Amino acid sequence: MIEINTDYDLIPPYPVMIILSFLAGLVVMYILNLRDGIRKNVAGYLCLLAPVMSIFFGMVLTYVSSGGKYFGLSSVGGLAGMYAASLTLALISGKSGEISIMLKNCTLILPLMYSISKIGCLLAGCCHGISYHGAFSIHYTGKNTNTMDVFPVQLTETVLFLIIFLLGMLLQKKNRNTVPIIFIVSALTKFLLDFLRESHTGEIISFTQMLCLLLILTEIIILIYRKHKNQV
Repeated sequence: MIEINTDYDLIPPYPVMIILSFLAGLVVMYILNLRDGIRKNVAGYLCLLAPVMSIFFGMVLTYVSSGGKYFGLSSVGGLAGMYAASLTLALISGKSGEISIMLKNCTLILPLMYSISKIGCLLAGCCHGISYHGAFSIHYTGKNTNTMDVFPVQLTETVLFLIIFLLGMLLQKKNRNTVPIIFIVSALTKFLLDFLRESHTGEIISFTQMLCLLLILTEIIILIYRKHKNQV
């Protein structure tokens, strides 16, 4: 059992980990973009625009999906914001070839950002798992948290998405275009782990899972279209 007390006297860990996730992801994306021929000014502007649009889209999606009841950062909304920032900078730059490069590198760093951000969720007690009393269960205590034993779903996400990121970087280094696979595996992993969240209790399929399925279906359609186009 892992015991976590969510009473923090000074700095709460959630915003710290969110900031660290952006810093880590943007630094890696900046390096990858420069390596792939993106101009320094474009790569730099993207690092400034991406977190703004990611947070905006993430908060809007949470607000809309909750029926206007909550504000918070949705990971799927954050994903949309990162892609929107990449598309915006690519269109402004006026070079069509930069679109695919920036979208590719954006996809590669997203598992890293998500992995780090879930440490913040783990320490804050949000997005916690279903009731669970087995190995590595999380025992939450604190004035603002109900005492409970839950499945370590946030920790599981941190580990799995870090592995996805490392595998993606390793295969990409060997000049293998694994971006579509990384995208589909990431969406599928999030879809499956959502079953282990306490918020999923009583639901057949959650709003987040529907979005994940939509993302997977969209990527599969794109792959089929590209394959058909190359055969023509």
